Amino acid sequence: MRIVVNTIDKSKYEIENITELSFTQTAGVACDCLCVSFKSSAPVGEIVTVKAYEGDVLLFSGYCDNQRISQNSSGFEVNFYARSTASVLVDNEAEPFTYVKPTAKQLWFTYARPFGFTCQLPVISTDEKYEVTKGTSCYGAINQFVSLKTSQPVYVTPDNCIRLLERSKDVKSLNYYKILSAVYVINRSEPLSRICFKRNSGDAGYRINTKANVYEDLELNERKQYVNLSALPQWQREYAVLQRLKRSYDDYKILELTVSGWVKENLYQRFSYRSRAYDFDDFVLTEKRYICDEKGSVTKLTLKKEIDVKEITYVD
Repeated sequence: MRIVVNTIDKSKYEIENITELSFTQTAGVACDCLCVSFKSSAPVGEIVTVKAYEGDVLLFSGYCDNQRISQNSSGFEVNFYARSTASVLVDNEAEPFTYVKPTAKQLWFTYARPFGFTCQLPVISTDEKYEVTKGTSCYGAINQFVSLKTSQPVYVTPDNCIRLLERSKDVKSLNYYKILSAVYVINRSEPLSRICFKRNSGDAGYRINTKANVYEDLELNERKQYVNLSALPQWQREYAVLQRLKRSYDDYKILELTVSGWVKENLYQRFSYRSRAYDFDDFVLTEKRYICDEKGSVTKLTLKKEIDVKEITYVD
């Protein structure tokens, strides 16, 4: 992986003598993160922008958030942490507003286009109102709308294009890679059995229920929450409840793999994996972290099993 930086004095150079590198991408998290440590015989200027390449392919483009320089008898040791350009959308607050029949591209035009981002989102719209509340980031204003309508997050490419992160149609095998270690995690402490809610503040009680029937199949303990949805526009209320219920099952089954070298597969790629003891079918790649140091290079993969919660909604 090649790292190219630009400094505040307009200098541009490729970093050499890298001692440690960590590059992390996580589905549903706006920013990719890059942390690099290297040695230098000469003073290093203040780093502004960072790009990372695998061959000629741009993997990361972002801004340096933190830089640490230490000097010793042999020269300088530098460590910096950078977030991808999506950090601009995360760090800027969206102006609160209630939209009438908005589209995803309208939200992009308002909150992202002024910062130079392009858009390749599909046609996503609603005939209802959509409220961007105080404290929502520009990224959040777009992502919340898209994820409510599609159950998928948006992501920002290294060339500043906003797209929908969709699960792959195909299922690949991870057995083609050199797997160094595998950990299977089953988390039974977070899945909800049901959410009890009321749509309006004047309702007598939380009489509407959205239940996950799958919790009985999995023999999970009953676990419920109460939610008041009166502050949300009508169409957002049902989506918000269902989304919360489904997300409580996100970490139910997790497969953590350490793979030799760099894994170029995209996030949300679906995989199968056959170990000596278990068969893992149709797990979705949700995070990958590439680590390179004096011991060599590995990619740590986190894959999750999508659970059909078998939801039903009823009134007591």
